[in-house]
Amino acid sequence: SRKPVTGTYQENDIPEKVVIKYLSKKYEPVDFPHRKIVNAIVNKIKDNKLAAYFHSEEGTICKGCHHNSPVSKKPPQCGSCHGKTFDEKDPLKPGITGAYHQQCMGCHQEMGIKKPVGCTDCHKEKKINQM
Repeated sequence: SRKPVTGTYQENDIPEKVVIKYLSKKYEPVDFPHRKIVNAIVNKIKDNKLAAYFHSEEGTICKGCHHNSPVSKKPPQCGSCHGKTFDEKDPLKPGITGAYHQQCMGCHQEMGIKKPVGCTDCHKEKKINQM
């Protein structure tokens, strides 16, 4: 029998959503559907023997996004490593905007997900109260 892909945590240990507030001056915070995405990744690879072999320990699936932090149910936020802007002293590490966009849009591209394509597909524009 085949070993199942189990490289994540119990359902109730995976946050249902994560609110990303980084660009909140121009946009509303993003309600990132974290648990839905984790489950989609697991479902995408669950029947692959190689994936099952390499993603059998808790947290190994999480390392795809939380790539340089220790395996943990509560990894540090992206901004703890990725500064607000690009640091020319560390050219291989993008700033926070680049990091989010590389991870999110890169994953959508790799997994063949056609949307989102524009800023407001993820970020709702803030309505400025006019008096």
